[in-house]
Amino acid sequence: MKILLLCLIFVVIPSEEIQEFQNSNLQFSADVYKVISGKNTGNFLICPLSAQIVLSLATVGARENSAKQLSNSLHFPNDPVKIQNIFRNLNNHFDVAEPYQFSSANKIYLNDKCEIKSDYRDVAINTFKAGIENINFADTERATKLINQWVEEKTSNKIKDLVGKDTLRSDTFAILVNTLYFHGNWVHEFGASGDYKQDFYVSETETVPTNFMTQRNDFNYCYNEILRAEFLELPFVGDDVTMTIVLPKDRHGLKELETHISSVISPQSLKKLDSVITIPKFKMESTIDFKELLKELGVTEPFTKNANFIGITEERIDIDDVVQKTFIEINERGATAAAATKMSFIPVSMPRVFLTANHPFIYFLRHRSTGVFFIGRFSRP
Repeated sequence: MKILLLCLIFVVIPSEEIQEFQNSNLQFSADVYKVISGKNTGNFLICPLSAQIVLSLATVGARENSAKQLSNSLHFPNDPVKIQNIFRNLNNHFDVAEPYQFSSANKIYLNDKCEIKSDYRDVAINTFKAGIENINFADTERATKLINQWVEEKTSNKIKDLVGKDTLRSDTFAILVNTLYFHGNWVHEFGASGDYKQDFYVSETETVPTNFMTQRNDFNYCYNEILRAEFLELPFVGDDVTMTIVLPKDRHGLKELETHISSVISPQSLKKLDSVITIPKFKMESTIDFKELLKELGVTEPFTKNANFIGITEERIDIDDVVQKTFIEINERGATAAAATKMSFIPVSMPRVFLTANHPFIYFLRHRSTGVFFIGRFSRP
């Protein structure tokens, strides 16, 4: 039988487990970005955190070499108990009372003719806060509808049609799903009067007229001489979540910058400076085949008949597919939000920084406690 994993989207108390997760998240995010950027010349968006959650839900049920390969790819200890401790702590950072919405939901859709071990069921429910629902995969139309409806509900209708009828098979053992949803407003909103259109430089020979938004305010900023890139940090209300734009100094320097992605997403020496910033408004959706990506990270056995998931069931199962679907919208008010904007006053002194993101750049959203939960490339409007 096959076990099908789907993860999608659309993150201060640094305990030992949270610190361990932050480190693994940084390494996993860099690994995933390297693989995808090497195969993709256009825009893309990935959610490392969502992938880590759903893959960890499988990892705690894996044994021997299957567990080792999965743990190594996630940069986790090869110990299901330690992984469980990490996620018990991580869950404290979701669905808390904040001025932004940051939620994660896990669900296991189990073939109604199959069973999972009671120990694994307990871990899924109590550690990963996963719901478990028996489902008839032979009735593909109904099963598809049920799963997609749940996903839409958990992502405020941003992610649609994650599962197609051709995805499901009557012998599918289970589908593991994680949704991660973030909605937040900028601390400093962009006024509607700051919207205008200008060229975005896609390549040396192509420009695209693009809607930009601009404002002047104090932002955390630095220029990294080694990476030859500007770093601009845009905070969301609540101060726990930020979006960082990393703009190469050279108009066509993104490819070189991406070879140093580990350094790009590492903490920088930012300083709050009076800045005039201009960034594009954009909306983006991506679908990522994590199965092939994971194979490049050394995860091979879990996709074969030699897979060992004896911690989940006595049946012989292997992973059939891992798919991630993501969505993000950046506008005047914030991320995934569309509403009226407010006016901001412009100081009269000369600003220290002028940043105009009018050529390809990297961007990522980071939660202060847990790390990178979105990272993407914007190369074409």
